[in-house]
Amino acid sequence: MKSFMLTRRDGGKLAGYRTGSSGPVLALANGLGGPASAFRHQIAHFERRYRVVTWDYRGLYASRGDAAPERVDVAAQAEDLEDLLASETKEPAIVVGWSMGVQVALELVRSAPARVSALVLISGASGRPLTNLRVPRAERWLPDLIERVRPYHAVGSRLLARAARSRTAVDLVRRLRFVNPRVDTDELLALAREFTELDFDVYLRTLAALERHDTAAALRAVNQRTLVVAGERDPLFSPRLARELTTRLSHAELYVVPGATHYAPLEFPELVNARTDRFLAEIARTDASGALASSSLAD
Repeated sequence: MKSFMLTRRDGGKLAGYRTGSSGPVLALANGLGGPASAFRHQIAHFERRYRVVTWDYRGLYASRGDAAPERVDVAAQAEDLEDLLASETKEPAIVVGWSMGVQVALELVRSAPARVSALVLISGASGRPLTNLRVPRAERWLPDLIERVRPYHAVGSRLLARAARSRTAVDLVRRLRFVNPRVDTDELLALAREFTELDFDVYLRTLAALERHDTAAALRAVNQRTLVVAGERDPLFSPRLARELTTRLSHAELYVVPGATHYAPLEFPELVNARTDRFLAEIARTDASGALASSSLAD
């Protein structure tokens, strides 16, 4: 992908990435802490037929400036996505959100619905995300824990860097099935090394802001065709929660990826990509039929 820089509305810098030369724009909204390479399977698949764009969230990776961003809330992230899309096209875009990216995509629909033609929502929260954790009262104690940890972000960064270099630690993540074992150790190590480049304080601030964001109002604004994707073994966003999200949307369908955890686009890219292809092809056929019917009526 080719990288480029945008100026945010507050004057800060935003790193964007683009590839492909024709077709509709397909925007990839990442999970928190996910580098652009986490979407590499989707990028390689869709760049042949779409103009694929993505970006680093404000203050993270190549969007890290000389000063930390004042705002890292989901509404600010959605503004960045809106500006990224405006730099690429005047037409509505397909938005694919993964984890935190689901909330960013839904917030964009709420604030700028004309910017979005269709949605693919992968492993993302309905409502406030921490209420979905399978941990008693996590939404009550976890935000306070995040704030208590923030002053020690430098220590956390060093510990994370050490773990990211450890093949033993990464193998343990696979054996415990936090990630499906079909993702090999070298692939996870490469992603973990990128993760250590984060500004850990901005990461924790963004995580706290993410927890405060509630998608309820945004869900009421969604009229776009939507594909909801869930991992069968996702501990954060279970198939039950995915079904609930699907029923709250007016034009949504559900796909559960067998054996997948929260990282379905990495673990089973062939399944996620094929189901997304089918979804987008159905929309294209419907739009073509509608255009043909309108033309016949006009004649």
